[in-house]
Order: sequence, then structure tokens, then C-alpha cells
Amino acid sequence: MTVHPQALDETGLREVADVAVCHNTVACLHPTARRALWPAVAEALVPAGVLLVQLPPARLPRRSTTHALPTRTVGRHEYGGRLVTSAEAGRIRARFDYWVCGDGRVLRRHDETFWMWPGSRGQLIAELEEEGFIALPARPDPSVLAVRLARP
Repeated sequence: MTVHPQALDETGLREVADVAVCHNTVACLHPTARRALWPAVAEALVPAGVLLVQLPPARLPRRSTTHALPTRTVGRHEYGGRLVTSAEAGRIRARFDYWVCGDGRVLRRHDETFWMWPGSRGQLIAELEEEGFIALPARPDPSVLAVRLARP
């Protein structure tokens, strides 16, 4: 594997990858940036190459929701957190709060916020078809979209 210090469309990669994976990334791209990514992926894939995309949420949340992250104990410390999602200005605000507990008290806290844009499976398939991809049969995990380059 090679890591390039620039955006995919700036690397000049052409027909070098059998598979491309977009995990935990596509939702955080503005729709214009997301659509600009697809031609660069198509260029980097070999003919009939496969792209796996973790789908963004299909729509904005109707209300703020809180989801507790699994708590794990490692050594003397307990690690946990929560995710709070809400809609704001046509985007999804995803705030993660993490903590480390030990000796009956919170030792450390950290939080971070990600902004996401919704996009349905159908919407992403349509975007990808414009760049020469065809959807593959549904995967066991419905949050993943698999497409293949249609070019020979």
C-alpha cells in the first residue's frame, strides 16, 4: 500500500487498483466534493475494478439522538463514549464524546464533531453510474454499497 500526500484527483493514478474502499469518509464530503471524487476513483481503478462505499445516512435526523458507544475495560481503565446526532443547516452534526475512567472517576475526556451530508443509496448509485460504475447485488451489510467499473 502507498499513501499519497495529496487528494486522489491530484495523484495521477491510472488503473493501479483492483479495489477502492471509502469507509467513514463519503458522508463527510460535501455533495459537490463527493461527486468530484468518483471520476478520480474510476481513473485509479483497473477495468472492472470494484469500489466499496460505506453509505452516508440517507436523510437528516428528525430529532437529536444519543447513542451510547460500547464500554470496554482495558487494564485498570474503562473506556466509553457517546454519539449525539442532530440536523443543522441541511447537514448532520455528529458529536462524539469519549472518556476514560479509573479509580471511580473520569480521568480524561475528549470530544470531536463531524459534519455529514445525507445521501441515499439510490442517489449514490445514480452519481456513480454517471462515472461508469454499475451497482453489484446488495451486500450482507446494507450500509455498504458495492459498485464495479463497467468499462472493459
